[in-house]
Amino acid sequence: MTPTFTTRPDIRIVGLAQPFGRGGALDGPAVWRRFRPFIELIPNRVGAHTLGLNEVVDMAAGELVYAPAVEVSGFGGLPDELFGKTLEGGRFAVFAVPLSGGDIGAEFRRAYDFIYGAWAQRDDVRLRAYYDFEYYDARFDPETLSGEASIWVPVT
Repeated sequence: MTPTFTTRPDIRIVGLAQPFGRGGALDGPAVWRRFRPFIELIPNRVGAHTLGLNEVVDMAAGELVYAPAVEVSGFGGLPDELFGKTLEGGRFAVFAVPLSGGDIGAEFRRAYDFIYGAWAQRDDVRLRAYYDFEYYDARFDPETLSGEASIWVPVT
């Protein structure tokens, strides 16, 4: 996996938070099923893509949050179950992740193992934030869980 690099401004998102801990299992497809009915209710949506935010909440305790989300131009009028957040923009390493329609969790785990294992340990890599996100656009088929998604990792 060889990343491309891009720079973009701050990213405003609205999503549904699902906390989980180090070593804990996350049922990503179940979280997305809970989020999907909200997508059309979110005002100020930008584009047709969706995001899957992975954020470290407490590094020492191993507390993480996964949040399916959409990009928005502003916050307001959100359903109570959802949150709004601005992710710091800047430079990103973007990894294409081919998805076969099989075990999407295992496919993403392999990609993350490579990114935060071999790739992030290189001397020329400097991570700059405690989040990353999956980017789903027209290349991805949510019905079959196949196609391609991207993982965006903030770097210096």
